[in-house]
Amino acid sequence: MQTAELQRKHELTLLEVEALRERMGGHFTTQRGLWVPRRNRLGKRVLLHELTHEPVRHPNIVTNEGLDNVLDAYINAATQITIWFLTGFTDNITPLATHTAAAPGTTELTTTDVAESVRETYNANAASGQSMDNVAGPVAQYTADQAFTFFGAQLIGGGTSAFGNTAGVLWSSSLLSPSISMVTLATIDLTYTFVSSDQ
Repeated sequence: MQTAELQRKHELTLLEVEALRERMGGHFTTQRGLWVPRRNRLGKRVLLHELTHEPVRHPNIVTNEGLDNVLDAYINAATQITIWFLTGFTDNITPLATHTAAAPGTTELTTTDVAESVRETYNANAASGQSMDNVAGPVAQYTADQAFTFFGAQLIGGGTSAFGNTAGVLWSSSLLSPSISMVTLATIDLTYTFVSSDQ
C-alpha cells in the first residue's frame, strides 16, 4: 500500500505515517558461525560474535503493507498474524516501502541454496524495554548447500513456510552491507529486533 493510501485509509498525515514507520522499525542481525547472546551496557539483549564481541546490525525498511497490517490488527480488530518467518534473498536490490509478500522485489532463498527445506520460524521472545527479538532463540539458522551471495533478509508473516510463497504480509526487508559470500556448509543466523517508541 502506498503512503498516500495509508494516509487516506487511516486518516493519518504524511508526518504521522513516517513517524509510525520509524516507531515500528527494527533491525536485522546476521552472522556466519557462532554468536553468543549477551546484554549490552544498556541492558538490552544482543548477539555478539564469539571472536570480535561485536554485534552486526542492518537497518531495514518496514513496508507499507506491514504498517497497514499492524494498524488493522491492533486498531481495527483484523485477524492477527501469529506465525512469522525470517528468510533471505539472493539478488542485489534496494528494499522499497511498496514491496509486498505478493511482489517482494527479491529472489528468495531456495532449497538449492540452503539445506533447510522451508523458511525458518521467527521465535519471538517476550517484549521488554519497548523491544522484542528472537536473540534468546532458537534463532533462524540457514546452512549453505552451495556457494552463493546472501544479499539480504526479510521478515514475512502469514502464508506458508515454503520458500517463494507469496501469501501473507512482508513486514520488512534489509539489504545487507556488505553482502555475505556463503560457501558450502557455512551457516548464517538471522535475528530481528522490533523497537517501539512513544515519540
